[in-house]
Amino acid sequence: MLVQILTFIHNLTTMLFGIYISAFFLGVKQERKNIFTLFLLFAFEGIVYIINFLLWGTEITDRLYAIIIHLPLILFLTLYYKYPFISSCISVFSAYLCCQLSNWLGLLALTLTGREWCYYTSRILTTVIFFFLLCKFVCRTTEAIFARDTREFYIIGFLPTIYYFFDYSFTKITNLLYSNNKIVIEFMGFVFCISYFGFLFVYFREYEKKQELKQYSDLMKMQLLSIEKEIEQVKRSKEKLSILRHDMRHHLNIILSQLQNNNTKKAAEYIEEIGNLYDDTIIAAYCHNEMINAVISIYHARFTDMKITFHCDISIGETLPCPDTAICTILSNALENSMHALEEMTTEKKWANLTISEKKNHLLIQMENPIVRIPKFVNGIPTSGKKGHGIGVKSIIYYVEQLNGQCHFSLTDNTFILRIII
Repeated sequence: MLVQILTFIHNLTTMLFGIYISAFFLGVKQERKNIFTLFLLFAFEGIVYIINFLLWGTEITDRLYAIIIHLPLILFLTLYYKYPFISSCISVFSAYLCCQLSNWLGLLALTLTGREWCYYTSRILTTVIFFFLLCKFVCRTTEAIFARDTREFYIIGFLPTIYYFFDYSFTKITNLLYSNNKIVIEFMGFVFCISYFGFLFVYFREYEKKQELKQYSDLMKMQLLSIEKEIEQVKRSKEKLSILRHDMRHHLNIILSQLQNNNTKKAAEYIEEIGNLYDDTIIAAYCHNEMINAVISIYHARFTDMKITFHCDISIGETLPCPDTAICTILSNALENSMHALEEMTTEKKWANLTISEKKNHLLIQMENPIVRIPKFVNGIPTSGKKGHGIGVKSIIYYVEQLNGQCHFSLTDNTFILRIII
């Protein structure tokens, strides 16, 4: 009598587990309305199951279990909750696979004790505990998985689908699994192997995407830092210019006083000093493009402060053949890298040459500067062993590739040369 009661409870908990987990795996919200709706489905399928059990007995009913329980559940999830048919199938197959945990633990309890009631008790407890664990910790993850790209979703759902058909074909409908047929016994090993390689494919694809996003994030941070530096430089120039304008009346009075006292030399020196103060606030006109002028002016001032001779030859129009922001980012990184390389030099003769020209709707950029430390080239790209270095090169390559251009790094007579064609 006890075994019969436990069998009945086991069948109820297993059916409830399969229905609710199949729905929650897909992303059905764990709300009162959905719980009640799914319970009505459970009641309907339970009645159908009991009718078939009374008419055909246990053996035939178990063989028809997929048609009686699983097929209506799949159709319900597809038609009522509007999930894709294939997603509903894989969700039901995945829930079925989860039931094997309680099955194995039940068999373990039966083997250890030899008592049938221990088998059913173990299965009931495992089903209930596992249900709450899945609902709390796993269903959100599966919801995201079922919303994945179609190809990746098929790979993830391959294993539960194959196991479902394998288990029904070789244990429910037939007994081939227990016939000592080597092909049948080794079949799941074969499936696990295929699934494993599929998982590796998905994993490494996601890993590559993650690395690409990380690289892009680093480039964006560096770009923002560069923009912040340039904005700060412009702010300082404006503040300095406003102070100089405010003090211009005092400067003119001092110059007038010197001239009235026939101190022309001191007046000339004072005028030259004022001119030097204004130099830091001027954005020079190297070409017709204002943004290019701003970038070069900022770095020209930095090179001057570091006593670096900076030559530039710019021959481009007002409108560039590619976005101004991308070109300015590439140019800023090139100038920044050149400046850092020249910082390491101890000689007095420090120089950098920048050439930008436009030909046949293509932009040609060349940056040259001497270097002391010869960089290591990997696949034609200079690398740096220092932490935090090398991002500028990656940024240049990234933006050049985005613009379908080409960049080339070379070294000639201790002179580092960067050539870019966009």
